[in-house]
Amino acid sequence: MNKKIIKRFIVLLIILLGIIISYKIYLMVYEKDFIDHNFLNIQELQNANSNSAYSFAIVSSIKNSDDIFKSKIINEINNDKDIYFIISTGQAVLDGAEEKYRLLNKTLNNLQKPSIFGIGENEVSDQGYTRYYKHFGQAYFSFNYNNDYYIFLDSTNTTSNEVILSWLKDELILSKIYNHTFIIVDEKPLEDINNLKKDLTNLFKEYNVTAVFYSGNTYNLQLKDNVKYYSCGKAGGISNTNSYGYVKFSVDNNETTANYIKVNTKYKNSIIKLWLGLWYGIHTLFYVHFINIVIILSALILISLLIYINISTEKNYYKNFLDNNIDDLKNKKLSIAMFTNNYFPFIGGVPISIYRTASALIKNKNKVIIFAPQYPNHKETENNIIRCPLLKFSDSGQFPFAIANIFSRKISNDFDKYTFDIVHVHHPFWIGKKGLKLAKKKNLPIILTYHTRLEKYSENLPFGKLLFKNMISHKMIKRFAQKCDGIIAPTQSAKEYLENIGVSRPKLIMPTGINIEAYNEIDKETILEIKKQFCPNNEFLLCSVFRLSPEKNGKFLIDGLKQVKSKTKVEFKCIIIGDGPQKQQLNDQIISLKMEKNIILVGNVPPKDIYKYYLASDFFVFSSQSETQGMVLLEAMAGGCPIISIRSSGIDDVIINNFNGFKTLENLDEWSNYVIKLLEDNILLKKLSINAKDFAKKYSIENLVIKLETFYKTIIRQKRD
Repeated sequence: MNKKIIKRFIVLLIILLGIIISYKIYLMVYEKDFIDHNFLNIQELQNANSNSAYSFAIVSSIKNSDDIFKSKIINEINNDKDIYFIISTGQAVLDGAEEKYRLLNKTLNNLQKPSIFGIGENEVSDQGYTRYYKHFGQAYFSFNYNNDYYIFLDSTNTTSNEVILSWLKDELILSKIYNHTFIIVDEKPLEDINNLKKDLTNLFKEYNVTAVFYSGNTYNLQLKDNVKYYSCGKAGGISNTNSYGYVKFSVDNNETTANYIKVNTKYKNSIIKLWLGLWYGIHTLFYVHFINIVIILSALILISLLIYINISTEKNYYKNFLDNNIDDLKNKKLSIAMFTNNYFPFIGGVPISIYRTASALIKNKNKVIIFAPQYPNHKETENNIIRCPLLKFSDSGQFPFAIANIFSRKISNDFDKYTFDIVHVHHPFWIGKKGLKLAKKKNLPIILTYHTRLEKYSENLPFGKLLFKNMISHKMIKRFAQKCDGIIAPTQSAKEYLENIGVSRPKLIMPTGINIEAYNEIDKETILEIKKQFCPNNEFLLCSVFRLSPEKNGKFLIDGLKQVKSKTKVEFKCIIIGDGPQKQQLNDQIISLKMEKNIILVGNVPPKDIYKYYLASDFFVFSSQSETQGMVLLEAMAGGCPIISIRSSGIDDVIINNFNGFKTLENLDEWSNYVIKLLEDNILLKKLSINAKDFAKKYSIENLVIKLETFYKTIIRQKRD
């Protein structure tokens, strides 16, 4: 069977199920036209002109019948001008589910005369008591018509025996002024006499009840203590050899007569009649449960098709040893599509990482096309960038916020112009999902780089912060990552995190590479110039680079530097490079702590110029806890800066205590003491500076991109196999 056809059929089934379930919800919630049926019909009956002689029809066990009750009995009652109204003793529905009540109401729309319905076992099954109450009213009630009194009893045990007997006695006392008293009840009061039934029959005798009508399989009349007990037969459901029918009960002053009106089928043979009754029952069952049956069948077919697709798809979890082109990728130059939610001119860790990785790949003769959002008034200088149309753009003055229109056809059209070997996405949402969709469409392998700890950005949400932080962020990353063919984790900590949340895809640990050559191109005069600019009196120059936003924990850094100043006599300055929404708040904090002379907010610095600030600094201080790799730490080390930072993922992997810096708990005293230690110990500072520079060389972009190319090719082979 063609799997494309099966998949389309599955989609249609899902749509059908959605429509049907929506319809059921609509019926349950919004269609409320069926309320207080008995009250309204009694009111209608009592307001009509009455005659001293009249007739009414009594039915039992309708059981949502479509063939017998709706098609035959209702027509006969409508055509009988002597019948003024109809009474049901109970069992009018198959069960107490909402759709059964609504189906009964639909059937009663064909009845042209008032109808009053008693309660039975079927009405209260499936928690149907509240539905009976909503649609029909009280479970036990009474009314008078002409000079006769009608009492409906509840025999379903939903009302206590004491209440029923007490209420009935009061009603029977009232009924003494009427010519006739009629009792309507579901259960036969004469069968299996227990205490309640014995009490009932005694009351019926004591108060001269005219007749008791109850549900029964066949029509039958019994006389006990001058009280007539009528079993009213069946008006629906599955019948035996006896026919269906109803009782026509006539009242003329003190005279009453009962006639059983049979509704015969065309067939006389008892076996055929039995099978016919069975057929009517099955037909009614399907009629009543049609929607449920469609849902169940659709769900079963859907499950069967999904199982079939899974078991019919051959899976080979071993290497393809029959592939003659096992080394065909060894020397191949790759064509790579990258998708990112942000890129230059926005300055941030992700754009810088993408730029360096793409540049190194291109330098190795690979082709890299980057799909990134447009930025108004930005003139593109790189020919390998495809700018995606914008859905929304805002610029608070602190950073540009661009949202690409992932629904634009232009993205797909531009993607189709190239023949890619692999797709590399840098975010597990938005444009990352677009990249995933395009890759799946062409059956291309897809790689995700886990750049960002999403849970650390929960504070930026207007609501649902805890839900996003503790659940949604992790579920979102796992769900997306499991759809990819390979994952790049910038550090061992990031890799362990991905494994902890259940990501089982192949992983490569690869931090953002450092352009070591860029440091060698900066002359000493430029470095001295920066040093003189910020430290004219030859103070120590500290440096920190981060986006000025809450998740970067800048407040801690400023408080820590305040402690440093209060504990040491060594003069120092600290430049903070970066911009963001917390800039004014941090500036106010600096002023309130009287640290304006020691801490300088430099703002954004172009990526190509930032290296000279590292080279001019004595060491690097950091307090962020939202990093996945701590890219700026390696950059600072490449400039000869030891690091003092709070421990967290990303940071823990690149700092070795007393070798290239110090990592501390989020403790102001501990952090500030290590800063003071480097300020006051020049020998230790020089030693750590040399170590930091040597350590950073291992992370050169040239070395790392070779690992990346190998990983790409491994994933391509696995996808092909």
